[in-house]
Amino acid sequence: MEKRWTVVEVMRHARHDWLNKIQLIKGHLALNKIERVQEVINGIIGEMQQETRLTNLKAERFAELVMTYNWEPRPVSLEYEITGGEADLSLYDKRLTEWCREFLCLLEMQADRRTENHVCLSIELSYGRALLFFDYRGAWQDEEAVRAWLERCEPAPPLRLVSFAVGAEELTVELELLIRSEMTYS
Repeated sequence: MEKRWTVVEVMRHARHDWLNKIQLIKGHLALNKIERVQEVINGIIGEMQQETRLTNLKAERFAELVMTYNWEPRPVSLEYEITGGEADLSLYDKRLTEWCREFLCLLEMQADRRTENHVCLSIELSYGRALLFFDYRGAWQDEEAVRAWLERCEPAPPLRLVSFAVGAEELTVELELLIRSEMTYS
């Protein structure tokens, strides 16, 4: 599941994404839908602000995983949002990335490929910790396999699985990352 992107591949994906966004704006302008153009531009600004917040975490592998996740065909799509203060997660990058990669791999293996499956990752930063909330909506091939994996899951400190709930077409997981206090600022 881990792919190391070359500069050329990154540029190709970025160019493709930006061309799609520009074509969307151009189409709405041609239809004189100025309000829709403003909505699209505001959406782009919001995405860029979130991307900035993600890269400011200084967890490069984690940021790469999250930002490039949807670049390949997968049975699960990912979106993310970061709220709260700021934090330097560079010391925790490897552990955080490994856990998230394993978790996303589990979702991919168990997602029913005949349906739309979506996971939203919300990262809430506060003094001394980062809370990661995963909210999955979609269908499962084997719901019990997901539950069993989470019951066995023991992330390496400073990560801690706080809670999870698995349902027929949903999953919520709360993961806590305790951050050394000198590494956090608001």
